[in-house]
Amino acid sequence: MSFAQIVGQEEAKSLLRNAVKTGNHSHAYIFSGEKGSGKMMLAEAFAAMLQCENPSEDDACLECHSCKQALSRNNPDIIYVRREDGKNNISVDVVREQIVNDVDIKPYSSKYKIYIVDEAERMNPQAQNAILKTIEEPPEYAIIILLTANHNAFLQTILSRCVLIQMKSVDTESIKRILQTQYETVDYQAQMVASFAQGNVGKAIALATDVTFNDVKNRVVALCKKASKMDEQQIADEVKSIKEDNDRDKKEDSDSEKFQPFIEQLLDLITLWYRDVLLYKSTSRDDLLLFSEDAFDIHDQAQSLSYHGLNEIFDAISETRARLNANVNFELTIMLLIQRMRNPEN
Repeated sequence: MSFAQIVGQEEAKSLLRNAVKTGNHSHAYIFSGEKGSGKMMLAEAFAAMLQCENPSEDDACLECHSCKQALSRNNPDIIYVRREDGKNNISVDVVREQIVNDVDIKPYSSKYKIYIVDEAERMNPQAQNAILKTIEEPPEYAIIILLTANHNAFLQTILSRCVLIQMKSVDTESIKRILQTQYETVDYQAQMVASFAQGNVGKAIALATDVTFNDVKNRVVALCKKASKMDEQQIADEVKSIKEDNDRDKKEDSDSEKFQPFIEQLLDLITLWYRDVLLYKSTSRDDLLLFSEDAFDIHDQAQSLSYHGLNEIFDAISETRARLNANVNFELTIMLLIQRMRNPEN
C-alpha cells in the first residue's frame, strides 16, 4: 500500500509524509475513524514509506525488498497486533507477548520496528496500562500505531502521549469514480452506494460488492411504495418477514464479516427514500434523486405527503433506532414504524 493509492485523507497523508521526510515522527500514533474509513491503508502506507530503502519525496517506492515484504505483509519489522480469534477484547497477555516483550529486540533488517494494533479500542484497561510504559519510554526504533473506531475508549494517559489523526469523509463523486473504474459498478448503483456510504470508501466498496445490499434496497423500495396502502394483516406479514431476515442475518454475521447489519441497512435506505421524496418536493429536480429509477413513485409521494408528514416519518425512523438499541421488542418496533409510514399525519 502507498499514499498514492489512498483516496482523500490529504491532511493526514501530508502530515505523515512530512514526518518521514524530516525524520521528525512520533513514536506513538492513534488513527481514529469508523470501520472502512481507511485507517489500516493509511497505517500500511506510512509503515511502508518509513521502511522503504529508496523512498521518493512523497511515497514508498514499492519496488525494493522491504516494500515487497510490506505489500505481502511479510516484513518482519512491521508487526500486526490483533485480538485472538473468538475473543472480544485484546488481552493484556496479547499486548505483553506481541509488544512489551518484543519491543526490546532490535529490528531484523529495517530502520524501525512498527507495531500496528487493529481495533485498539478493544484493549482492556490492563492491556492499555501494559502498553503505556512502552509508549512512554520506547526504544528509538519503535513506532506504535493504534487503529480505533473510538479513541475516547483509551486512557487519558495514552491519549496525551500519542499523535491523534482523525480520518475524514471522502466526497461522493470520488467514491463513485472508484466504484465505476475499479469495481465496474454501473452508474446508478455507484451513485446510490456512494451516497449511502456517507464518505466511507471501505463501506462503499463492501456494499457495491455485496449482492445482499441490492436485495435489501429492492425490498425497501417495495415497502416504501406500498406502505400507505397496507392493511394490518399486510403489515404483520411484512414485520414477520423482516424479523426472519434479521434473525438470519445475525446468525450469518456471527463472525462480524459483514460490513453493516441488515436492520441498519434497511433503516438507512428507508431514510434515503424519504430524503428523495423531501428533496423532490422542495426542488422538483430529478437529477438529485438517488432512487432515480423510481422517480414516478417519488413524484407521487412528494405530492401526497406534507412536510409535516415527512418530518413525522423521519422522527419515526429515529425512534425506531433508539428502541432497537434499547432492546425494545423487535416486531412491535418495526410494526410501529410501518404504521407511521402508512399514516404519518396521525
